[in-house]
Amino acid sequence: MSHVDFAPARPRPELENRYWICDQAAQIHGWLEPVTARRTTDILHWQGARGISGNLMEIGVMCGKYFSILLDSAERRGNTVLGIDTFQYTNTARVDQEMTKVFGEAIKARYDLWECMSSKVNAAQIIASIGHPRFISIDGAHDYENVYRDLCLADAILAVDGLVAADDFLNPLTLGVNQAVNAFLSQPRHIVPVAFIANKLFLAHRTQAACYRDAIEEIFTNATDAQGAGFVERASHGRHHIEQPFHGHSVLIG
Repeated sequence: MSHVDFAPARPRPELENRYWICDQAAQIHGWLEPVTARRTTDILHWQGARGISGNLMEIGVMCGKYFSILLDSAERRGNTVLGIDTFQYTNTARVDQEMTKVFGEAIKARYDLWECMSSKVNAAQIIASIGHPRFISIDGAHDYENVYRDLCLADAILAVDGLVAADDFLNPLTLGVNQAVNAFLSQPRHIVPVAFIANKLFLAHRTQAACYRDAIEEIFTNATDAQGAGFVERASHGRHHIEQPFHGHSVLIG
């Protein structure tokens, strides 16, 4: 798909509730913590409210569970989503089925699926297709080599005001992810860690890190769900309960 921006879709009644998509994503096969779905939705809403535009991307689509969260934002903002996956555990037809069930047949114009290893594409190819994405999800292969490569790719293509979500960080069953993240951050990078939310490490461009960290803290503080209340309660016992240093950067713990 060439780099094309669409006009925003006319809002459907159910889309007036930003968490509508979280309920839809919950019905798609895959793994995604409800709080991560809601906070990602909040972050994407925050981007839109501040005029941060651009397309989105996910490495590791599976059946489209997290992909649908990104696609909802793309539809609202008139953008597109690029998905890269080997589809060894499912196929593109399953993703099409799940996305059209949620959004309708016309949604197919807003995303493209590349059936390949992420190591087979380079930064120039992605930028030629979707420009510099404002949001990148890394959830493909979970071994050290591939995760490290995906992080380097994200570092090269992310828009300056964009955000990266690296899945399965601190998961003891995916130690390769932890090794890759630590190796990646052991050298100076464009992107740095800003928040950890239930299994995902979020990284932003170093010039925007403080802005994203403050935004995510405000999102948690104002959230009306149990996770928001828990965040506020932990914060009342000291800053160290909600923020920790990591590779020389402050990371908000959601």
